[in-house]
Amino acid sequence: MKTISFDILKSLLNRPLPGEKVHWAMWPRGHKDEGEEAVYPASTMVLIYEEKDRLYFPLIRRSDRKDDPHRKQIGLPGGHHEGNESYLETALRETEEEIGVRLFPQEIAGKLSPLTVKRSGFVIHPFVAYTRRKIAFHPDPSEVEEIIPITFEELINHDDNQTFRLENGWEVPGFLFTHVNVWGATAMILNELKYLIADFLASTRDPLLVFPQKNRC
Repeated sequence: MKTISFDILKSLLNRPLPGEKVHWAMWPRGHKDEGEEAVYPASTMVLIYEEKDRLYFPLIRRSDRKDDPHRKQIGLPGGHHEGNESYLETALRETEEEIGVRLFPQEIAGKLSPLTVKRSGFVIHPFVAYTRRKIAFHPDPSEVEEIIPITFEELINHDDNQTFRLENGWEVPGFLFTHVNVWGATAMILNELKYLIADFLASTRDPLLVFPQKNRC
């Protein structure tokens, strides 16, 4: 039986990534990605952590700050690339600033495919971290209204082709988690991670154990 570990994630993220093939499975049908031709870099972090023998990752609900075009939206920790920092440095900085978790280089498993979203004017660089340390969240209330823990099991076992209706009437594909629905760029990023693990399991014909094993990293 396979278990998710840092080494497995690192191996999967160093393989050729599916990118657009799985990203656009989560884009609303019949709607073009129209917007700014000039896009600016940003980084996000999928932070996988252990708690009570289960694996989780946090989503955030952004605060209702008027200067934030994505206010009140659900997403991953992350934000704008600044100065001469690397994309990974952006993801690490934003994770610490937004949810109060400082990650270390040895906890970074790798990087998912960059995702260009003209509608929001960004090219997003998603990273994946895995920590076995006991962590505590300290969200910045000016940026984060709520932290929403999602079990890794929910992501991996989520049925494909799920849709829900937005307030504007759009029927969109996404993840219908227990406590929140996720669509758009965040769903596109998570779908690539899900695809990598599902493909790995299919190739090994081995079920997945989503609970961490104490004797493994």
